[in-house]
Amino acid sequence: MYTRLFLLIALTSHLACSGPEPAPEPNAQIQAWSEHYQAGLAAFDKSRFPAAEQAFAQALTLAEQFAPGDQRYTRTAHQLAQLHILRGELARAESLYLHLRELENPLAADNAEKLLTLDKLADTYRLQKRLSEAITLYGQVLSLQQKHQGDQTSAQTMQKLADSHRLQDNHSIADTLSQRARALTLRTQAHGYFVQGKYKKAEPLLRSALALQEQHLGRSHPDLARTCYYMGRIYDAQDRYRPAEHFYRRALALAGAKDPDRVQVSLDALITRSAEATP
Repeated sequence: MYTRLFLLIALTSHLACSGPEPAPEPNAQIQAWSEHYQAGLAAFDKSRFPAAEQAFAQALTLAEQFAPGDQRYTRTAHQLAQLHILRGELARAESLYLHLRELENPLAADNAEKLLTLDKLADTYRLQKRLSEAITLYGQVLSLQQKHQGDQTSAQTMQKLADSHRLQDNHSIADTLSQRARALTLRTQAHGYFVQGKYKKAEPLLRSALALQEQHLGRSHPDLARTCYYMGRIYDAQDRYRPAEHFYRRALALAGAKDPDRVQVSLDALITRSAEATP
């Protein structure tokens, strides 16, 4: 039950951040959808699950008549699926997510809503102990999240992937993934301190993240590039030119020709400032 509730909270947070409710339109069908959807949310908040299911199901039926790709259908389907998960009705949740996956198939691979659907479908497989299917989906989602979404989102998926491997008794793989997820979480926390100008708090967190990545990925893995770049920025902001240059150059060597963080620009600016500061 705790795991199911955690998954639901994570989904609710995502949906809350995905944008405001659709603007009211002068249409009786849309008004009816809104009334049923809001009634479902209210019933859910009061743990009146049968009433919530009925309201969400009615809202979903109405949303089916909207234009293809309408966010109201997606939002309602996610809420209903998560209600099924909370009630242990995993097959019903899976059916909804499979339908959403089919509808979202034409979208770009890195589309946020498409990734959310795949992630939640993987959750249903994990809860059903269909671990190989869950691991495959989590791996696909994680690969795209690491390219297009933030560290914290990637860390959450990486930890779920670790949990799935642990349930298969793949403890070595699970431990490595957990430590990598921990490194991403530390990097996120460090970046938060950095943007606040709290460099002394950010630096030890980044050093811990870098140590974890070196231990579990090796010193030459590309995933270390951003951690080294952040280290360089911390020293750069404090006019500590030599360590900043060291980490910028290491980040460039790890990132190769891609340089997604534009480290070269930061390095060039650092070299110019350093030369001007030298008597």
